[in-house]
Formats: sequence, C-alpha cells, structure tokens
Amino acid sequence: MTSRAAPELAPLLARLAPYARESFERGADLAARLHSEEITPEHWLVALLADEECAATRVVLHAFADPGTIGGEVLALCSGIMVVGSERTLPFSVLGVEALSAARASAAARGSARVEPAEILLASVARLPEELRTRLARLPGVVLEPALEHAPAEEGRAVPGSGPLFRHFSERSLRALGASGRAAAALARTAIGPTHLLLGALEADAALRERTGLIPARVRMALSGMDEDATPLPERRLAVDERLRTLLAELPSQAGTVHVLGWLLERGSQELVALLRRQKVTLTLLERCRDAYQDPPAEAR
Repeated sequence: MTSRAAPELAPLLARLAPYARESFERGADLAARLHSEEITPEHWLVALLADEECAATRVVLHAFADPGTIGGEVLALCSGIMVVGSERTLPFSVLGVEALSAARASAAARGSARVEPAEILLASVARLPEELRTRLARLPGVVLEPALEHAPAEEGRAVPGSGPLFRHFSERSLRALGASGRAAAALARTAIGPTHLLLGALEADAALRERTGLIPARVRMALSGMDEDATPLPERRLAVDERLRTLLAELPSQAGTVHVLGWLLERGSQELVALLRRQKVTLTLLERCRDAYQDPPAEAR
C-alpha cells in the first residue's frame, strides 16, 4: 500500500500492527479527499469509526454508541476544505476547489473586499465540461458570463491571494457554499463539484439569477445526471500534524486500534474527548473491555 504520509514517518508507521497501519492509511486518504494539508488524529479516528470490524469501533459499540453519528461529528472537527452541515459534511471535489480558489483569485485581482457569488458562478461555469456549458448557453435568455460589479476595497482591506480560503467570502457567498452542499447531498454525491457551486451561487443571490437568466430548477434540468465531478485526486504526500506525530511516537510497538482510541481519550483535544464522553466512550469503559476486543488480521479486509 502506497502511503500518503511524508516518507520520514515510515519508521513510526512500521511500529504499528498491520491492521492499525491500514487504518492509518485510510485516515490519510480521507485527509487527501478533504484537501487537507496535513493528516490529523481526527482523520484517523473517522477512518476507524467507519470500520465496524476494528477493535476500537467495537469498544464504541460496547458503549451503546453509534459509530456513524460520532464519526460525522468528528469529521466536522477535521481540517480540510468542506461544508459542515447539520445532517452531512461534504468535501469539495478537485474542480470544486479549483473553482473556489479561482473565485478568490478573481476578487483579489480586482481589489475587492469580499468574494461574491458572481465570482463563484463564473469560476464554476468555467470548470464545467464543454457539453454542460453548451447546454446552459442554449437556454433562452441565459447570460453565462455576467459582468462583475466592481466595489473596490479600502486600502489594505482587499481580498488576499492566499491564506484560509473562505476567510474573505461574503455572507452571501458563505450561504452559497451551504446551498451547494445541500445540492450535492440531495443528489447523493460524495463531493461538491462546480455544478453544485453554480446551483449554490444562484440559490444565495436573487440579483445573480436575474442577471444570468438562470434559476436553479432550469440548471438541474439541463444538467440532470451530469453534475458529478469525477476528477481524480492528485498524488501528493501530506504532512502530519504534531499531535499525530506524538500519538504515533507514544503508541507501544505493534499497537492496535484500541491503543489509538485509548491515546485519543487520554491525550486528544478537549473538544474530541468531550464529544466521546458525551457518547459514554470513556477511558474507564476502555480499560474494562480492552482485552475483549482485538483487531482482525490485516488480510481479513
């Protein structure tokens, strides 16, 4: 199995039992899907909770807790580029992230104070397959490239070209991101792509609907069944945050997933520990049933 973690982490990963090492790699894959710059303990825990065969998750089940529910809450704590919703948290697709980055770059280049939905729309349309752009352009009265309204920021307050991606998105743009997440979830997609961002921008900005002649229902009909962005993730190695590096260094040799859960209950972030305790997953419970659950052999997966 090719690791997404930085090569210098190999000696620490080699100390893990095979099944725990595989679970780490699934956590690393999750971090990549979330477009995170680094792998964190939270990514690893989400991967564990998605696997009901591993010993850590069986401890959670022993507490009469729901691993899926906990996993969803932990996912919201993970670093990455995603929309956190009350019912579902979704990452952006590869082209979705490209569109968001391009929208910010557009606002920065124009000296704007905020990234507005029109910039999200333009960047998203530019990343649709040509066939989909043609379908939209053929709709009566549609303007796919509306002129951007220019409202220059005060000196020193313009959108920067780098830093946290969403920090300078306007309130309407943040609502557009939420709407794009709901659109992707309604279509049972696992990531938010350019089509969903287009729908979100239109949902959040009535003036933009008037300027483009596009309404979400028409877009859904025109692009029905072709909304998913299947662009593969790029191959890249991820850094490991210091908490995860400490976790790996402090685990015993041939540690299993129960050891990982134990470390998180004892040394995890306050927010994560509080989340687990609310579900009655505690160190006391773990110590009581630690020896009752073992990871299956790695080849059993």
